[in-house]
Amino acid sequence: MATFPFPMPSGWFGLCYAHELAPGQLKKVRLAGRDLAVFRSESGEIAAINNYCPHLGAPLHMGSVVGETVRCPFHHWQWNGQGECTAIPYANKIPDKARTDAIPIREINGMIMGWHHPHSASPHYEVQFIDALNGSREGWGEVHYQEFTLPTCVQEIAENDVDHAHFPYLHNTQGLYETESVFDGPIKTSTSAMQHVLEHLEGDADPDAEYLLHRYSHGPGSVTVHATGVPGAQPDVFGEFVLYHVATPIEDDQTHVRWSMVLSKNIETDDAGKSVLAYMSQGVYEDIPIWEEKVYQTNPVLCDGDGPIARNRKWFEQFYID
Repeated sequence: MATFPFPMPSGWFGLCYAHELAPGQLKKVRLAGRDLAVFRSESGEIAAINNYCPHLGAPLHMGSVVGETVRCPFHHWQWNGQGECTAIPYANKIPDKARTDAIPIREINGMIMGWHHPHSASPHYEVQFIDALNGSREGWGEVHYQEFTLPTCVQEIAENDVDHAHFPYLHNTQGLYETESVFDGPIKTSTSAMQHVLEHLEGDADPDAEYLLHRYSHGPGSVTVHATGVPGAQPDVFGEFVLYHVATPIEDDQTHVRWSMVLSKNIETDDAGKSVLAYMSQGVYEDIPIWEEKVYQTNPVLCDGDGPIARNRKWFEQFYID
């Protein structure tokens, strides 16, 4: 129902999980109202270019990867990851105008991230590197994944996270309170204390045990939630979990969210990771009916217990480019 008085934000956004693209594979991905052909070349390099061939508009994702290029299914024109036409099988000369849009790409944290800017400006910040999702991942368990398509915009999802007042009423989550929030350029950090013990990890743990949720937002499209002091199934055993939340604007009122979640090995059990993900997903499913019917209040009436909603909106303004 909601319509929003701002454009889709600029920044780094998720295109797909890295494991979804093997060498030689390509797929269509929608980002901020346009379709991209995202492919991994035969050498393993990732690229994302305009999905529609500048020649006669054929969909490149229906073509194939040839070496370091995508070959159009219609006339076999080939396009590299920089958007340059490198081959036309029946032409003596490639036209000078044979170019298409390509966007900056990062493969990091098990995700393929693409840069969106309405005027194609270069990135001015980088994607956060998460130790638990890169390299040897020593001390961390299996990565668990979850995806959602949500009927709202990226800003509303981010605002939902700082709206702590709704947690006990909509989600029945007790003991959550923010202790610190810092806005610094494209980066936002906050720390929350929580006294609600996840049931499947509870075991003999103290039900009043407090653990901390550290949130790190790098731009509008990604948030890392790092929980420390999480009680395990055994007494006096405490661990961590990391949830990597990546939100991608699809249309003005539609956002695709990808989660990657991992527990430290000292509290991981056969079902613990799946249970944590299911527990956290339940909150999203409870939010969806609200998002489907709510309207966006440009000048909301806020009270002193509402948290940093106004500051969060002010922070978000930097990502809206005319």
